Amino acid sequence: MRSFSHEVVRIGSIFLLLILISSTAQSLDLDIKDVFVSVENESVVIKIMYEVDALQKLQLFLFGAMPVKDELLKLSNLSSDTEFIKVGMDEAVFRVYFENDNGTKYFGGLELGKEVEVCINVSGTTFIFENTTRIPAFYYS
Repeated sequence: MRSFSHEVVRIGSIFLLLILISSTAQSLDLDIKDVFVSVENESVVIKIMYEVDALQKLQLFLFGAMPVKDELLKLSNLSSDTEFIKVGMDEAVFRVYFENDNGTKYFGGLELGKEVEVCINVSGTTFIFENTTRIPAFYYS
């Protein structure tokens, strides 16, 4: 039978682990692998594939996807009204609405922070940008 002091030590250890994990939540570092972009009516849908380390996966499991959303918002010029469709342990999908520039739809691009391959699908045509650090800006009509 466990004594009360052993139980307190066990709970204290778990508490300290949770504090450690939550304190590193502010420094989530996404290792972006691939980026897929598609144009849908009035918006651009972006799928970012990334890797996180084991401790970060535990963070995401325990505390949810908010650190990933925050990192993506910091990473680029995304506005706070960006619509996140899915955020998981290895991918995020979100929607950015076109701006209107004199009657033409405009997407201002997105800074990625590291070199990756970006695939953009527009009306069935795919454009591939290798070793780029951003999703390029473009007009769409």
